[in-house]
Amino acid sequence: MRCVGLGGKLCICALSVLLSSCVTSTNYKPATLVRVSVHDQALEVVQNGAPTHRFPVSTSRFGLGDQPNSFRTPLGRFVVQNKIGDGVPLGGKFYHRRYTGERVDLKHGSAAGHDSLLTRILWLRGLEEGNRNAYSRGIYIHGTNQESLVGQPASYGCIRMRNRDVLALYELVPVGSLVVIQPGPLSSESRLVSTAVAARPAAFLSQPAEANLAPPAPKALPVQGQTHTLPPAPSPRVHRSDSVSSRSKRGHAVSQQARSRQPHRGHSARSKHLAKAALGKTS
Repeated sequence: MRCVGLGGKLCICALSVLLSSCVTSTNYKPATLVRVSVHDQALEVVQNGAPTHRFPVSTSRFGLGDQPNSFRTPLGRFVVQNKIGDGVPLGGKFYHRRYTGERVDLKHGSAAGHDSLLTRILWLRGLEEGNRNAYSRGIYIHGTNQESLVGQPASYGCIRMRNRDVLALYELVPVGSLVVIQPGPLSSESRLVSTAVAARPAAFLSQPAEANLAPPAPKALPVQGQTHTLPPAPSPRVHRSDSVSSRSKRGHAVSQQARSRQPHRGHSARSKHLAKAALGKTS
């Protein structure tokens, strides 16, 4: 077995430190946190657990994703790997992350199809598998020449800001700060709880839990074959046509009974004729 000298041990230690510095930690939690909401099109700075600043932003007009050449905004956790633009004036233009010496007139901007990187650049490196291409793609937080579009999805993958806002953000956020780009709104946990309580009426909250239950379902009606004591039904109202027909039937029956009691008219005349004939013969 070959022994390693002091120089070799020092080289091994230096190499291990270098490799450990290249390892990306997904549990990175610095004192300064930047949260970007695609839903709100807004950026929030959180320092020591408390939100301190909020700015409007623009994410990609092409949607969300990390595929190369997709012009989409990646999601997840990032770290501010580089900050570029110290000493550059407001509206200063960059080309390949270098200041060109040109300043853009922010009052008039430029053509809608032209996207310029202005004032400051915060270069992001992804900390997760789903955003590992962010650094090589050049995903920045930067100032824009299209300030009128800030507040709606309009970028080519980066996070656009108004130039005075990115200038303030540049001073607030040091290198190594954590950046979280999320699809949902910028709602803290306490804000969500207060909103949920406000949405429920106070009377509802003051009642016991049993009072909030749904009322029981009505019982089923009796099934045929079962005997049940029912209250006497009210006498039904007879329709007029029915009463008239019943009265006519009763009158017809009475007339028939009266005719049956009286002798038939033809039978009475025949009897009178026979009586007269008998008297004639006797006379």
